[in-house]
Amino acid sequence: MSDLSWINSYGFLGVRLFDLPSLLICLLLVSLLGYKFKIKQQYQIVLVLHCFLPFILNDVLFSASYMPDQFKYWRAVNSLRSGQLGVLEALAGIGNVNQASIFLASIPFPTPVSVISLGFYNTFIYIILFFILYAKSIFTKVSLWFYLLFPSMALYTALSLRETLILFFMILAVVYARESKILKSILCMVPIYLIKFQNFYIVGPVVLLYFVFNVAKKGMGLTKALIIGVIGLISLLVSAPIALPLVNKFRVAMFVEDGGDPNNIKLISGAGDFVIQGLTSGFYFLSKPLPWEASSALQFIQSFENLAVLGILFLITRQAWRKSPDRLAFWLLFLALSMSVYGLVVANYGTAVRYRYAFVVMYVLFVCADCNITQLRSKKTTKRHTPPVNNLRQQAK
Repeated sequence: MSDLSWINSYGFLGVRLFDLPSLLICLLLVSLLGYKFKIKQQYQIVLVLHCFLPFILNDVLFSASYMPDQFKYWRAVNSLRSGQLGVLEALAGIGNVNQASIFLASIPFPTPVSVISLGFYNTFIYIILFFILYAKSIFTKVSLWFYLLFPSMALYTALSLRETLILFFMILAVVYARESKILKSILCMVPIYLIKFQNFYIVGPVVLLYFVFNVAKKGMGLTKALIIGVIGLISLLVSAPIALPLVNKFRVAMFVEDGGDPNNIKLISGAGDFVIQGLTSGFYFLSKPLPWEASSALQFIQSFENLAVLGILFLITRQAWRKSPDRLAFWLLFLALSMSVYGLVVANYGTAVRYRYAFVVMYVLFVCADCNITQLRSKKTTKRHTPPVNNLRQQAK
């Protein structure tokens, strides 16, 4: 299937008609699993609406070429499905497109006829992940609605990108860590390494520490978290001579990949600047783009989403601090680590939103689960947290 342009002759509606079987599979999945797990109708309605998102994103809300990576995954999946690209050849290939496409190609869906098609593959993963989290009692009322209504998550899980796969395996790695299922957690880390090795080096230590400190039951403790933070700062200083050239290299490479001029990016100048950037870039990465920094309509919308999400994160963190600061400390370290790492190398605002959302979702899910956050606001007399009861199904009994 070397020439994929034949689909363009069918026009706007014709292209979408080819993806109706994929839409029906997603709708059927919501219906069957919703019935099996007795999911509330309001949750099912949101999931059903999500199933239609791939139809109204590419070439409707924005041009498909706005995120050109989608075409790479579309072509790679077709090459794998048609036999033009072998699995071993894809695994040995340079870059991560082919590796991610192996997992996408293994999903039991019709062959993707257009760049829209893989959006349904990712929607399928999004729905499956929802029911896994529901069945495993990870959701609280707060995190469940955040999962369903977080705009960036809705956007990137309905596009033809690898981000949904990354989110899926990252979350499952932590879920199995919470259950002390070491082998399953490790198995979930393997695809992360293949698809996006940066996230492997962020999530890997997090999963390890989760096992070591048994965070779900005992928490980490503020003192331990502080010690680890200090060790991290010292490591940042010691590693500066070696890490700085690499950070600048990736900083420029990612900026150019996003269409920027390498002459317009500011490089980190020395060890002191490296430490300062490492400490400050995390919060900026979490909040950018700010409204006055947006260069497109989509970024402008995302800037206001960022402000709303920051407010929600503040409320969740405040509640968690009141209930279980020891458990919260671990996830604050996780958020600081992930935001700082990407803050050092990602300058493009759109890319920042795309890379950030998975870590934000994980923070909300597991802070709410470990600290039993069932509402965003409560009286200051909230009692300290005892063993979590974060199961929506238990709450309904």
